[in-house]
Amino acid sequence: MNTENMKMTRKQAKPIIERAFPEYNGRKIQVVFTDHMTPCDLNWGGGTKNTYAFLNVNGEIMRYSPAAPWIEVNEDKRIEIQPNVLIVKHSIFCGHDTGITIYAHPDLAQKMLTAA
Repeated sequence: MNTENMKMTRKQAKPIIERAFPEYNGRKIQVVFTDHMTPCDLNWGGGTKNTYAFLNVNGEIMRYSPAAPWIEVNEDKRIEIQPNVLIVKHSIFCGHDTGITIYAHPDLAQKMLTAA
């Protein structure tokens, strides 16, 4: 596993955020280059909630919505990240917006960080 966390500028992340979470207008944006991730806090447990969107290279989006807040079968299950998909997480921690995290395959690092 290759993992590297970096901050992205709003300008660099704009095309991704506009597709995944167009209502987000904050500046807390980071990218994690990794070959896998594990979704957590999908249902307001303890006042925290993460919402996930999956973007493919064609710009198609799929938002993940739990079926029921008391049963979440995908919580803490490992997801392998492919080079043609980004996983975008919007986090709320105890009622405060803590930003956007973009999970991307390490093969995309050079392309994403030089985009402006």
